[in-house]
Amino acid sequence: MKRSVWRGLAVAVVAASSHAAAQNIVLILADDQGWTGSSVQMDDRVPGAVSDLYRTPNLERIAARGMTFSNAYSPAPNCSPTRMSIQTGKTAARLGATDIIDVVPNAEGVAGIQFFHDAMYVNKPMVVPLPVAHLADAEITIAEFLKVHDADYAAGHFGKWHMGGESPALHGYDAHSGLTTNAEGRAGAPDPKRSGAVTDEAIAFIREHAESGRPFFAQVSYYAVHTPVLAKGETIDAFKDMASTNHTNTAYAAMTAELDAGVGRILDALEALGLDEDTYVIYTSDNGGEADGYVTNNRPLRLGKTHVFEGGIRVPLFISGPGIRAGSRSHVPAIGYDLLPTIKDWVGATNALADDIDGGSLREVLANDGQGDVERGTEALIWYYGAYRNMKHVAPQAAIRRGDHKLVWELDAERAYLFDLSLDLGETTDLSRFRPAVANALFAELKSYLASVGTKLPTHNPNYDPAQDLGLGWWRNANPFGPAPPPATPR
Repeated sequence: MKRSVWRGLAVAVVAASSHAAAQNIVLILADDQGWTGSSVQMDDRVPGAVSDLYRTPNLERIAARGMTFSNAYSPAPNCSPTRMSIQTGKTAARLGATDIIDVVPNAEGVAGIQFFHDAMYVNKPMVVPLPVAHLADAEITIAEFLKVHDADYAAGHFGKWHMGGESPALHGYDAHSGLTTNAEGRAGAPDPKRSGAVTDEAIAFIREHAESGRPFFAQVSYYAVHTPVLAKGETIDAFKDMASTNHTNTAYAAMTAELDAGVGRILDALEALGLDEDTYVIYTSDNGGEADGYVTNNRPLRLGKTHVFEGGIRVPLFISGPGIRAGSRSHVPAIGYDLLPTIKDWVGATNALADDIDGGSLREVLANDGQGDVERGTEALIWYYGAYRNMKHVAPQAAIRRGDHKLVWELDAERAYLFDLSLDLGETTDLSRFRPAVANALFAELKSYLASVGTKLPTHNPNYDPAQDLGLGWWRNANPFGPAPPPATPR
């Protein structure tokens, strides 16, 4: 659908929309914050599901006011794919968002991160198709969907965009920070990760529309806690004498604390404006933590960012708002592409979602003390990451979760692993030879889904030359992260 037609629809339905059904929504998205990246106990059944160093009292506030999801996932193990998926309610695979947009060369042949293109897409064991370069104009975002429901909706996006295109305004956002990527998160003093500046923009937007009476959707996408690790000296000093054994990087703890302080200011602003009782607040992350040892780790989960193992995709998810019991918990699996369908139900929208939506609404689970099922367009949870990252020991991989069973497929190695997450949260034991019927069914379902959405899978490269592999050469000569993690048991 052309965007001009879409905007015409928004104007046409305004008379039929009900302001009484409208709700204010704030979606806060952290960058690279892992499942154990806060002081919230993510799973009350798992003693280690909390940091022993990071202090996030304001994330604790959201959890105390609403629901904590122990089985929440990002749609992808890195940035751009997850952000596109959240906006559209579709899997990253369906969108063709198989890696960050920075690896795609422009018309002049120059990529945003040239080294990543040259080292991860040229002369690899498999010929890997490039991801999409931007969120497609035809895709309907959360902001656009809300404006069709009620053309008076105000939508703002503040902080990191990283979805390319010409402008967030062309995706329905009235106010925004521009076509931002990671670069803006390296500001240096006095606001090292711009957590303060992003918060200021979001609060100004919230205040403006609280005063005007317009319903609003605000997405606040922080640059923290993505590397480089940056924080104010005084914040770092506050952690220097704290004892910890699992998480030990005090600068990272300080960066986390400054992110949390920004969240707290948003919560305070909602309270001061009298909006805290009728505003939904969602907090989650775009992928798991950067598990390169000196940065952080995701224990007890396996590995981290860019992996489809649990450490790369299981993330915090806290949701508070009307009808959600304070301090409640849910073990029902949830994923970032469930947010658009959930928001649709919250605001009482009668306009339909796209026919190819993969997500499902969490509303009934939120209203039913964490119990119930999520009816998704695609029943199983699906991940596909079609890229190499030598420095992280990653090659193209995919995963599927149905119930407690999860299958991970490594395309380069031509092997798959089956895990039972109810017994093996750390994904240490491959059960595929012991439960072959389950493994075969999940493998077939995963491949069928990828084929159905037109995923261009990598193919064997008969001309691959390891001696000329730039990524492999870089890894051999400059490995700041220590030895590789042990491989899984082959199927």
